[in-house]
Amino acid sequence: MRKIDKKYRQQIAELTERAKLSQPNAKGLNLGERCFVELLHFYIERYRTRQLTTDELQKRKKELEQLLTDYFDQAHMFREDVKIRLRMGQLLTEAEKSGCPTCGRLVRIFDGREKGEAE
Repeated sequence: MRKIDKKYRQQIAELTERAKLSQPNAKGLNLGERCFVELLHFYIERYRTRQLTTDELQKRKKELEQLLTDYFDQAHMFREDVKIRLRMGQLLTEAEKSGCPTCGRLVRIFDGREKGEAE
């Protein structure tokens, strides 16, 4: 398992504290955070009723942390991709209208209106 990036540690710690409450409040959380809190709360309750051992709880918590870290990374990549596409939009429109036929085709392939030959 890979180490959890320190930029996520504080956020995961706060979500873990929510999960420890008898009634965790998942309002205002995104889907990934909400799933983490709800599932960890479920595991903690099973631990409290002796249905899980300490080792099992720790293992499941680590798995949830990895899944949440992956979720955070993917959400970050998506936001960055959207920013890039927004910045490129005007230039791509200009390249399609006033560029050479190859440029126009590249733009159409890039934005999904034309399928490439490799597909």
